[in-house]
Amino acid sequence: MEMSRMNSGFLPSFLSGLDEELFNKRQTNKSSQVAVNIIERDEDYVVEMAVPGFNKENIHIELDGNKLSIRGEAKNSSEFEEENYTHREFSYGEFTRSFTLPKDVDGQNIEADYKDGVLSVTVPKPETKKKIVKKIEVKGS
Repeated sequence: MEMSRMNSGFLPSFLSGLDEELFNKRQTNKSSQVAVNIIERDEDYVVEMAVPGFNKENIHIELDGNKLSIRGEAKNSSEFEEENYTHREFSYGEFTRSFTLPKDVDGQNIEADYKDGVLSVTVPKPETKKKIVKKIEVKGS
């Protein structure tokens, strides 16, 4: 059971705990790990990352050798007014993820797409690693 603070000795304060929330709580690190799916298909690998609230302009992807690094930063604010009161909420977040790719991927043709809060990075396999499916005609009389 939570005890509420008393204001002026007899009224519960609607601000109970607010001072602790704002002043006594340590600032938490807004850097976080994002959820990742890695899919291997016959012709490529796909790295999917859940990054809602990010703008594609603030997502940076770099390939250094066989190390794929993806980082992003979000700065959002929303505001609404009610009579003489203005309320603002700011939210900042960032992420960095790195992946070691197989050494023989086709790094020149990596593509990225961002839709509905999901970043998809497609890393093609080299021609020699792609699964070849060929129909063979049966000859006979």
